[in-house]
Amino acid sequence: MRVRAALLTLLLATLPMIAVPGPAQADPGDHAIPLTSLGFGKTLQFQGRTHEVSLSLPILPGLAPTAITGTVQLPPSLARGTLEAHSGQRLLERVNLPQDPRAPIRISLAGAEVQGDTVPVTLTSSLLPEPGICPDDWTGQPLTLSDVAVTYFGEERQPTTVAEYLPPVLERLTVYLPPNPSQLESSAALSLTTAAVARYANQAVAVEVRRMDSGATGPDHPPAFLERQVAIREGSDPGLRVTGGPTPLLTVSGDKSSLPTQIQLLTSDLARAAMAGSATALGVPVAPQLAPDAVTLAALGQNRLSATAIGYVRVDFALDMTRLGRPSKDVRVNLHGNHTPLPDTRGGQLAVTIGDRQIAAWPVDPSGRFDQWVSIPNELLSRFTTVTVTLQQAGLTHGCGLEQPVTLTINPDGEVQSYVAKPPVPGGLGAVPQALMPGVQVGLQTPGFADTVRAIQILVAVQRLTSVPLRPELVSFDTAAGSDRPAVLVASNGGVPGSIVLPLDRSGDTLIVYGDDADLETKIELRPPLSFGSLQATWTGKRTVLVGTSTQAPEHLDRLLNWLLADPDRSFRLSGPVLLQAGDREPEFFDPAAGISKQIAATGKSDSPIPVAARLALAGGVALAVSLLAALVILLPRKHSR
Repeated sequence: MRVRAALLTLLLATLPMIAVPGPAQADPGDHAIPLTSLGFGKTLQFQGRTHEVSLSLPILPGLAPTAITGTVQLPPSLARGTLEAHSGQRLLERVNLPQDPRAPIRISLAGAEVQGDTVPVTLTSSLLPEPGICPDDWTGQPLTLSDVAVTYFGEERQPTTVAEYLPPVLERLTVYLPPNPSQLESSAALSLTTAAVARYANQAVAVEVRRMDSGATGPDHPPAFLERQVAIREGSDPGLRVTGGPTPLLTVSGDKSSLPTQIQLLTSDLARAAMAGSATALGVPVAPQLAPDAVTLAALGQNRLSATAIGYVRVDFALDMTRLGRPSKDVRVNLHGNHTPLPDTRGGQLAVTIGDRQIAAWPVDPSGRFDQWVSIPNELLSRFTTVTVTLQQAGLTHGCGLEQPVTLTINPDGEVQSYVAKPPVPGGLGAVPQALMPGVQVGLQTPGFADTVRAIQILVAVQRLTSVPLRPELVSFDTAAGSDRPAVLVASNGGVPGSIVLPLDRSGDTLIVYGDDADLETKIELRPPLSFGSLQATWTGKRTVLVGTSTQAPEHLDRLLNWLLADPDRSFRLSGPVLLQAGDREPEFFDPAAGISKQIAATGKSDSPIPVAARLALAGGVALAVSLLAALVILLPRKHSR
């Protein structure tokens, strides 16, 4: 449901903008921005002899795109080829592909058309095979551009109004808090950072939280390229205010009733209405976040479901649990659409696969239409499940030019049905963020700056997995630990309540490892005791709880969280119950219950009491994992002694 901008009331400052000095401008120059920072993938692929890839490049404040660069990877048996760049009806440049299988390439965008605040560009490949070779389709070996970047020319213009403060592309967000933030200020920082990361979901936005004393006149450093700085203050004068100068800063202030509203304004599209140096939001409606039992593929973001090829046509789409808004099971998909009708001399089959496993197949209909319900086995479900639909033809007449291309199209209005999974499928860290939706309570065992930063790091790592905004609610630690709602707990010095059973824990010199069942407990005495930090996800019987903790060694938890945020791709590796950091080693994903899952798969008795053999299998898996931890205990002192 679209919320109308008319529902928002703004009080705009009447002071003339010329009273706010702008930052000094440096000489213009070239800025290479990776394609991933613009919200696209890491590579561009061009299938077959001819292929088009369309991009909508944003115009940045003071900057305009001038070229696309990358490294070209040629398909085999290629005699020559070209890449063309078009914008609207204009041919911008035609580039001959280099003969080197991996060579740099630059495509000029000079003369590109501007449509609103974007520049539309279409790249078209044209490939010619070697004489005597007829690869009508380089399936699996397409022309590829890797390390793609867009060169922008100019000098970034710093913002002077609330409306333009958050640019189309953001590389870094720096949030300033008082050295001893109040609960309201910590809560606002949680909401701001998660909403900002969700807004730039396809970009790798770095988030940093810093201290700012009440007497400070501005930030501690000028903004870097595409960096924005925001200060949060609790006070009786609500609003958003931009201060100019060499270090522009947006200050967001308010009391218990008004500060959350200011944060909502800043991270919503309604901020575009605030065309002044300051603004105050009096009310920003929040659309309800629902998790229905049935949605369409289009609602899950799957709109481009068509492909054309010869002999073998493939269409992939993703089932994203974060868009389903909950952990789901018993998922069914209605696949209906059409393909190019095959001649009477040919047959064919439509098949549905997930990874290497085929889950459905049926013969093609002469009309080219199909309409089938396909069930996804629960054991194949993950946070993102890629489903592949293929059309394989039979009876082809081989020879250059004799085969005709076939187009396969799946209608995006096909329905996806599911049921809520309790416990989640998959479990552990693989259950986030969907198991933390629609709202998640956050509890800090030691309220203050340090644990606020740790909570922000955890939520940012999780938010990077989805464009659906998390809705954190900062409550007391005891409230978050004892409620029935999904929760994120920060216990940097340990001391997690006994009602929350963590997969990996330590009591004195004893290391405790739990399996899928609370009765499956293994203890081992380690001397000296192992100190570690961990991020663990556990199912309490009613909800998922994500815990950042340590064995009274918060420096290990900090190393883990810094490592997790250093590379945005690491968020997508979150799986299993535990992410562990000990000593000087890099954090490692740790699954103490790996043995039991294999036993259940072998016996097919996931609902029956766990047999002795399964317990022994688990014990073996735990022993192997514990031996790794024990080795750490032995090796770490030696390493430090050196």
